[in-house]
Amino acid sequence: MEILEGLLYINDIDVYEEYGAFLAEKTKNGHENYDALFSSAGTKEQIAVDIRERDGERLPDELTVTFKPRDVTLYFAIKAVSRADFLRKRSAFREFLRKGYKGWLLFRLPEIETTFRFYLKDFPSGWEQLAYSDDGSLARFPVMFREPQPAF
Repeated sequence: MEILEGLLYINDIDVYEEYGAFLAEKTKNGHENYDALFSSAGTKEQIAVDIRERDGERLPDELTVTFKPRDVTLYFAIKAVSRADFLRKRSAFREFLRKGYKGWLLFRLPEIETTFRFYLKDFPSGWEQLAYSDDGSLARFPVMFREPQPAF
């Protein structure tokens, strides 16, 4: 499926070419992955002084708004030619995400000219088999990443 080539690079590796992996939405016209990628990180609380004998709280005259780190859960699918190929690719892809480059995963999406710097946080349980036969396999599964210094 040449249409999936070049859509997602992680650490400069086209994950579809290398592992048969691609971002897969839950529904045909879904956009859960992009929603997750572009969701806003929460803001950190302002440090305030709360004096019991005074109303309200005291804050500095100049406030700086900063963001918390954010967790992003993305749904991947892996396309393989057989059951054995699927299991091999899935295992290799998980190991690739686990190691990264010194632990870091630089996601580059050329289609939207955007990059994200993540590290692997978790492989949540559960995966959904989309196709499974001797002719080919396709399954979707979640992966959670942490962005310590959020871009959004």
